[in-house]
Amino acid sequence: MIWWVGFMVILTVLSYLNDTGIISFLKNVRIPFLGASLLSFLILVGTAGILIRMLLKKRRGEKEGLQEKVRRLEKELSGIK
Repeated sequence: MIWWVGFMVILTVLSYLNDTGIISFLKNVRIPFLGASLLSFLILVGTAGILIRMLLKKRRGEKEGLQEKVRRLEKELSGIK
């Protein structure tokens, strides 16, 4: 997860430097079918990647919590028998 955040920080800094004119070679780089700049597209993809990863990790966390609950209930059930 830290790699995604680092990637986004680098893209954001490059986008800022591009907007202020310090880095000018990226201004004319555009994605033809979207009409957006390359940096904007990469920021969009990076943000979507972080969102998808967070949703997958949340789902896995729910499964782990349910597995622990099943183990606890099985232990209680075996104690009752």
